Amino acid sequence: MRALYYFLIGIVLFYIDTVIGLVIPMQIGDKDIVFVPHLTLMYLLLICVYRSFGVAMILAAVFGIVTDLYFGSFYGLYLFGFILFVVIMDFFFKTFYRDNTMLFITVWLSTIFLEIYVAIIYSILGLIAFNFIDFIVFRLIPTLILNFILLVILYPIITKFFRKVQMKIDSK
Repeated sequence: MRALYYFLIGIVLFYIDTVIGLVIPMQIGDKDIVFVPHLTLMYLLLICVYRSFGVAMILAAVFGIVTDLYFGSFYGLYLFGFILFVVIMDFFFKTFYRDNTMLFITVWLSTIFLEIYVAIIYSILGLIAFNFIDFIVFRLIPTLILNFILLVILYPIITKFFRKVQMKIDSK
């Protein structure tokens, strides 16, 4: 029963992502400033580090499919991206397990790389016209700032939750 908490927290964070994305669009002149929250990805990466790789993979697949169906015009993009970032986090981050600063920076930088990954795939498929300077100024920097603020809020709450709740399903 308690294992369902991971899924429910992920659902809540997914909908918070959606609400934040709809609430704070900005426009300067004819340019849109795009803020893209990635709470779901941050949550999946924290699960991968603080809990088990298997739970993170299952949730990455589920939330990747949900994100693709809800937002994507190219299905499988977020599914593959979430799974890829969970695998990379599991493979490389075991040495920094106890270093909270490095974990924070890694999770934050992963949101940047997900944005770049999505933009590259969409531009390769011809779904967007990619201008590097506009991407950096009007999408990447606002997304960095937003995700930094969200991670400052999310990180202590999630890590406290993970430390407090030791579930039998997570132990090996």
